Amino acid sequence: MHIDYEISEQDFLDAQKLAIKNSPNLLTRLTRVVLPLFGAALMAFVSYSLVTQGFSWNLIPAAAFPLLLLALPGWSKRIQKKAYAKAVSMHGLLALDVDEMGMQFQGPTVSSKVTWSHFSRFYEDEKVFILYQHMPVFNLIPKRILSPEQVIELRSYLRVIGKSSEAESNKLSSAAGAKRS
Repeated sequence: MHIDYEISEQDFLDAQKLAIKNSPNLLTRLTRVVLPLFGAALMAFVSYSLVTQGFSWNLIPAAAFPLLLLALPGWSKRIQKKAYAKAVSMHGLLALDVDEMGMQFQGPTVSSKVTWSHFSRFYEDEKVFILYQHMPVFNLIPKRILSPEQVIELRSYLRVIGKSSEAESNKLSSAAGAKRS
């Protein structure tokens, strides 16, 4: 299977979101939802203190930590956008060749052939595939560039990896079947 494509900033952000969601590092997963919610709860407590006890200069530093926790998702997205802008290998026309031996990626500044045995796992959602060579290095393949037949073919190759997110894959296949009905 041969595919010519470009990776957009949104593709990169979608891949980062999926990688964070499936990270083996608990703290990394917590940065998406739990820490901002904890920040909101702390800010509610600081606000409650302001209303019940009146203004105090001590509330200003007490509000800094919750504000930091609330800002984490936006800060993280900004860092990811900067990383995409600096990643020259993701810009321009790219080519992907997939066969029973592995994958070959080619672009203006990069060319690599990776056998299936070098991939440790893959994940997918409705927007992107990410294929880990080792943590935290992964390759991304946006689904928007694939036909439904190519998605099925790519999944069949990826099953070789063996450590796939089977539940997610099955859920997506069921959802795709339900949309066609």
